[in-house]
Amino acid sequence: MGKEWIANLAQDIKQKNREAAENFGREQHKSGIVTAQGKPFFTAFVLCLEEDINDVRRQLQGDVTASETTIQNVNPTTVKLYRGRFPWFDAQIVHNDATITLDYAKGLGVAGNPTLDRKTCLFTFHVADDDTLSVQESFGDNPRQFAQPEDLSRRIVQLLFHV
Repeated sequence: MGKEWIANLAQDIKQKNREAAENFGREQHKSGIVTAQGKPFFTAFVLCLEEDINDVRRQLQGDVTASETTIQNVNPTTVKLYRGRFPWFDAQIVHNDATITLDYAKGLGVAGNPTLDRKTCLFTFHVADDDTLSVQESFGDNPRQFAQPEDLSRRIVQLLFHV
């Protein structure tokens, strides 16, 4: 009987903190999905990006706007892209935990100063209620969501080549 206050306290904790504990558990579960599936998504994205860049290169072959576009896999989490002209761009894509960051400079004509007017686009991994992984733009009024690596690749190629 003397410990009834402990039972009451425990019941009060259960009632008042249940939602926070359940939300924490869901976030931990989602974080585990991002950890397990984020790297394979990024790896597939890089392969799609290489394929898309090669397709653009083939389409421009022989045209006056043709220019070599290089893709350098610096390490498993970093890719650098460079194109010298028509349009030029200097870009780096980095996967870090729950984000993919695109940092780039671009312009018409021939390569300008890649340190001027750099832009950064942040993409974050998102886990839906059914545990499916996607990537979402972290900017803009209506951020786009990319369910497949090829969708994100298409978006980045459009950002870099469209002037």
